[in-house]
Amino acid sequence: MRGPPVATRGEPASRGASPHPADPLDVLRDFENAARARTDFSHAPTSDVAFGPDPYVVRHTKSGDATRIHGLLRGRSALVQLDSGLHEVDWVPTPLSPTGLAVARDGELFVVGELSGDIARFRTREGVIRPAGSVRLTGVRSLRDVATGPEGVVYAIDDHDSRLLTLIPGPEGISGPPASRMDSPICHGPAHLLRASDALLVDCLLDHAIVLRQVDRHGSPVSEGEVRIVHDGPMWGMSALEDGLGLWLAVGGVEDHPLDRTEGSFGFVDSFVTLYRIADGAATKRGEVNTSALGLVTPKALVALRGPAGGVELAVAAYGSNRFALLTWDEASLRKGTVLAEPTVTTRDLPPGSAAIDLLPDGSFVVANPLLDAWLRVAPERVDIVQVHDIQSEARSLDSRLGEALFFTTLMAPWNRSDGRLSRFTCETCHFEGYVDGRTHHTGRGDVCATTKPLLGLLSNRPHFSRALDPDLTTMVDNEFRAAGARSDHDPWFSLALDDFPWTRQMGLGKGQVSPLSLRRALMTFFMEFTHRPNPSVVNRTRWSDLERAGANVFQQRCEACHQARLLTDDPRTRLPFEDWEPAVMSLRGPIVWARAEYAKTGVVPYVNESGARVVSLRRLYKKFPYFTNGSAKSLGDVLDRVRSSEDGWFAHDGAFDRGHPLDAEDKRSLAAFLDLL
Repeated sequence: MRGPPVATRGEPASRGASPHPADPLDVLRDFENAARARTDFSHAPTSDVAFGPDPYVVRHTKSGDATRIHGLLRGRSALVQLDSGLHEVDWVPTPLSPTGLAVARDGELFVVGELSGDIARFRTREGVIRPAGSVRLTGVRSLRDVATGPEGVVYAIDDHDSRLLTLIPGPEGISGPPASRMDSPICHGPAHLLRASDALLVDCLLDHAIVLRQVDRHGSPVSEGEVRIVHDGPMWGMSALEDGLGLWLAVGGVEDHPLDRTEGSFGFVDSFVTLYRIADGAATKRGEVNTSALGLVTPKALVALRGPAGGVELAVAAYGSNRFALLTWDEASLRKGTVLAEPTVTTRDLPPGSAAIDLLPDGSFVVANPLLDAWLRVAPERVDIVQVHDIQSEARSLDSRLGEALFFTTLMAPWNRSDGRLSRFTCETCHFEGYVDGRTHHTGRGDVCATTKPLLGLLSNRPHFSRALDPDLTTMVDNEFRAAGARSDHDPWFSLALDDFPWTRQMGLGKGQVSPLSLRRALMTFFMEFTHRPNPSVVNRTRWSDLERAGANVFQQRCEACHQARLLTDDPRTRLPFEDWEPAVMSLRGPIVWARAEYAKTGVVPYVNESGARVVSLRRLYKKFPYFTNGSAKSLGDVLDRVRSSEDGWFAHDGAFDRGHPLDAEDKRSLAAFLDLL
């Protein structure tokens, strides 16, 4: 087995020590500059396929005595069938970048993907997966999840346009084309969908809410009487259990508390599991567990079960750390008034990276793990790990694999604690799958606030962050090590002993120590490959519509002086002329950054820097919410409504306007169409 990248020996430096040479980061700056020099930014691969097969969702089906396990490979755009040993026995192609899998009552499988508006249907006959047609949803570009109801209804969530889609079955039932379709706005960032009893639940990642709507006798969701559970931060996973006239709902998310940056660290961002009782049109909190304190960070994978004595049992697997837990609330404690019930907790080791979990009929659990590119089976006596082999994935460097682990697990700050405001967390706590969490938080500098920025495409987008105080990726990564481990009583300039984290062997990292410089180089390598995913609005297209072309012209006249069509934000030589915009925009890579390195004052106050704020990149705006550094714009329409400009080149995004003219209705409509492509 290959060893770790550029390993060194020695213990982590003690706090306050000075192990740094005069310019310890110069080697990394040379590494960064060399990487930029050899990168073809017009044709860099997109990260939807760059990191391997990505087992993302897993479900089992039962037919007679036969149990079949099905899973989605997000990076391969495939639906696979696994045998009892989790080995792949069959596969079929799916809509691009699949993230949603539902099993109907009759065993039919429904699959949706982030880069498609199709709902694909499959059946398993004689042990073979067979396509059973698909439903193409007109006007839909991206579907995040899918669910079914016993009435034959199919539900899907469109995360691009923030809506819930309901397909009512026709005369042929669930196997035929739908008789009708209902679309309704639902929330920002719908991530997960669940039908439980007579309720439909949507996990709204960027609105920090779980939305529950009752369904009528036909299975159609009814907006009247909606129940909305809101936290101060995102929720990453949920599971529901039917219970008489109500539901038990478990959610895994960040601590329900404002993020605190006043002490230079990340405060109150532990991971929590919260148990709610939903009945009579209301949700009541019945249990709350700080899972970070148990060693479970970023709990995305949850499954709620009936407890052995009639209570609730919850299986929880973490993405950000190597723990699995069973939380058991007994029925008596759950029925006691308003006092939060305390569960019995048992934990065990499980490699990090759990994205989804399902309970099998034999009592074991099956887990989809994108971090390890593996399927896991968790039984009382053992954990089986079966990795998905993929040529592209296996060609990844060890630096890239270690860097992914540093981003998505607690490896960057392994000594953090969950005491008081202190927290155990990962980068993904605030940057779900690399994008954002929907928060606008106080920075700790007076009344200055900031919204979360995406961490994809950083190699071409320096200097970094709104204040632009990190001139390059090297500085940014070094500062992130410092901020992540602040108040952990350990120097951020530490060596990592891989023997202390045996699960890293599943990533091929071997044994030994990884030096401080090597850790930073690994995270930088990952960021260099962590490019934006394709924009669903350009998939299978090559040309602009007339409306989009009109928007491009308005953008060139009104916006491009700041949001320049550069491939590298800090290199004006990479600015593309207008005639080159269309092929670049309509490519899956969408490589134009639409930014520049300079500051601007556009009326969005308070300014994060005395010079204003760095001109922000406009790539993949549908993934980002809210808008502006202060988070005051809640939609792109809101952004465009506030624009003021004048013939002499003056421009403002917000403020008490005493000059300039707003965009007219047609310009706003065409600009919105063009911005959707970026």
